[in-house]
Amino acid sequence: MDRRARQFGRVALPLLVLAVVAILPALPFVNNYILAAIVRALIFISLGQAWNIVAGIGGLLSLGHGVFLGLGGYVTGLLFNLLGWPPWLGVWVGVLVSLAVALVMGGMTLRMRGIFFALATVAVSLAFDQLARHYVDLTGGDNGLALKFMGDSLWAMQSRSPAPFVYAGLVFVVVYYGITRWILASQLGLEMRAVRDDETAAAASGVAVFRTKMLGFLVSAAMTALAGGLYMQFYQAIDPESAFGLGQAIQLQLPALIGGLGTAAGPILGGALMIVLSEITNWGAAKLGFVGVDLLVYGLVLLLVVLWAPKGIVGALRRRR
Repeated sequence: MDRRARQFGRVALPLLVLAVVAILPALPFVNNYILAAIVRALIFISLGQAWNIVAGIGGLLSLGHGVFLGLGGYVTGLLFNLLGWPPWLGVWVGVLVSLAVALVMGGMTLRMRGIFFALATVAVSLAFDQLARHYVDLTGGDNGLALKFMGDSLWAMQSRSPAPFVYAGLVFVVVYYGITRWILASQLGLEMRAVRDDETAAAASGVAVFRTKMLGFLVSAAMTALAGGLYMQFYQAIDPESAFGLGQAIQLQLPALIGGLGTAAGPILGGALMIVLSEITNWGAAKLGFVGVDLLVYGLVLLLVVLWAPKGIVGALRRRR
């Protein structure tokens, strides 16, 4: 009976949360500020879910995953501004470009281990940052790339209200959650965890280590680029720092790190907590009139969460259970 109750809770609770988020845009007391915060949370949850595939399940600490976020956003925006391609098509070109870059990037870095792999991915990210700043006529340089605004347009995937992006972000989170669960239950997920836990033992057991790493890296890159397209459409602009900067790369890792690496629910819980903390500290700093105190409090609270639950929120809950 307890087992059935736990299984019901695992299904019922996520469905309840999804239902609540889905009806929020229809509630009269929910304004655009709240909806925009929800969209930001959903975007960073989906980015955290994508990074969780390569880092949480595969054990590869990629600090340059912002490359794929930037490529998804820049390619989508450039195709729309220059050629008039709707983002529904442009984002898939961004995914293809990201996969091509991931193949080259993975071929150069995936044979490295630990901190050497992490530093190599940072170097690639910094290279793209400089490229985006150099080709001013194409990318807008330091000022970034802004989309041509068409008003409320389904074709251009643009809206004056954040409400449509709530549903789009919700779809991303649900689909990415399903992908994560599928990978965890698949042969690929088993091999990725084997490589993560002991690469030498996995190779001795017949696991194709490089192929396994590359597959996980490609899946994660494609998911990140897709979420990058949604990021571009919601913010209507992207710049080298928000695309390829180290700060952005760390930001998209936090949902999985806080929620629980290698779990399907971890990035969702971590991303939701991130945005709640961010909005509360921003509001408190504005009320008190202390510039920068919000970042200090936000960082301290995140540090306390990490110290209290080094394996994330999901890991802490499992330990208590």
